[in-house]
Amino acid sequence: MEMERVKRRDSERRERRKFQRVQDNIFIFCKLKGDYKVMEGITKDISEMGLGFESNKFVPPSTLMEMEIYQPLNHLKNKIVSIYLLAKVVWVKKIRKGSKHKGSNRYMGGVKFTKISKQDRRIIANYMKARLRKKGYSR
Repeated sequence: MEMERVKRRDSERRERRKFQRVQDNIFIFCKLKGDYKVMEGITKDISEMGLGFESNKFVPPSTLMEMEIYQPLNHLKNKIVSIYLLAKVVWVKKIRKGSKHKGSNRYMGGVKFTKISKQDRRIIANYMKARLRKKGYSR
């Protein structure tokens, strides 16, 4: 007898993140560990411990990458700092092609920061607090 795979609704999914994320589009450069090619991406969300990103290149889970994040210093995004860190890809999924993404494959992925300075982590945390305050959330 075959078992049927049942998809859970989003409302039934259990949130496993320990740190709150802020949805934001931030420009990033990524370089796979041991590779010289640089790829560009856009974050979809960010936290003190990791980020979600969109790219046109498939990067398998467990891949280590060097990242450069053009992190805004405030919610107005009128001041930006470049943050360098190491990250590990935790998950990846292909984005369905639609009218928005004709012609090329797009992927959504999540990374966990594996090496980031305390100062840079604090910059991200302060930015998140400012964004959440602006949206009316308190931590």
